This record gives sequence, structure tokens and C-alpha cells, in this order.
Amino acid sequence: MSRFARGITLIEMVISISILAIALTGVTVMLGGSLSNSSDTLLEVRAVALGQAYLDEIIGKRFDENTRDRGVPPCRNNVGSPRACSSTFGPEAGETRASFDDVDDYNGLDEGLGASNATLRDALGNVRTGFDNFRVTVAVRAIAVGAGETEAGLAIANELDDAQDAKLVSVTVSHRGLSQGIVFSAYKSNY
Repeated sequence: MSRFARGITLIEMVISISILAIALTGVTVMLGGSLSNSSDTLLEVRAVALGQAYLDEIIGKRFDENTRDRGVPPCRNNVGSPRACSSTFGPEAGETRASFDDVDDYNGLDEGLGASNATLRDALGNVRTGFDNFRVTVAVRAIAVGAGETEAGLAIANELDDAQDAKLVSVTVSHRGLSQGIVFSAYKSNY
């Protein structure tokens, strides 16, 4: 037989199997890490969908209890203003989630896992399905445009010069499988 037709020896076979075993171990470790992170990605996608739904619902409401549906004229607490802003920040007496009609009614809303209201609901009060183990908290505050305040730059660029010009809405979505909550924020202007 010729030298090239002999095949491989036992030693060559053992070395080949050892090299393949080392390479496959590395590939398996990389795949295992990727698979464990894929569940986080799914939770984050669900959290984004939930946060966007809440933010859309809230931003779609009026700026203030005393603001007209179309927003004109805006409410102001200045002397001589034709329409004063509400002095109540949060839901007015007797309002429920289904009857919230302005942005600041949502301030302090806490729904879902671990909250006193353990059920996530939509704008009509219907139960949101498919969001087990999620929690949504909402904070609404007037903008702070004074010197050194959080939104001081807005007063310059956008002529927002007092707390009656806009409100910051922050929706935090958390899940027991995520290391920290995801915060979604938007400004609602008084126009």
C-alpha cells in the first residue's frame, strides 16, 4: 500500500478527538451564556410595550383638570388669567383609574406585582393580560425651570418659564426577573 492510503493512526485519532472536545466545550459555553440572556431580552421587550402603553394613555389626557380638551386657552394661575389651573395634584375626589381625565391624576399610580393594586389595567379599567410579575409606577411633577433646577435649560430653548408650562411624566416598569426597572419619561405641555 502507498504511504497516503494507510489511513490515520490511533494516536492521530485521539489527538483529533481531544481538539474537537476542547472546541465544542468553548462553543457550548458561549451558547449557554447567550440563551440565559435571551429571557432578559424578552422581558425588556414586554416592559417597553407596557411602558409605552401607559405613557401613551397618560400623555393623551389633558394637561390639567381645568384645561379644555383642545388645550386653548391654557390654564394659568396668574392674575387676570381667564382659566386658573387646578390646585389638586393627583386624582380629584371620587376619581378612579377609569375616570382619570388629566395628566396629574396618574401621579402615584402603582399597579402590578407587589403593589396594593396587584392588577395592571388599561385606560378603560380592563385587566391587562400577559403581564404577570410586572409592576408599573407613575410619577408626575411640574417642571423645575428655576436657576440650577432640573429643567433650567428648557426655559431658554423653549420659552417654558414656570411650573405651569409643562409636567414631566415618568413611568417605571419593573419585573422580578430584571435587575432594575426601566423608566420612560415624557413632557406634557400646557398649550
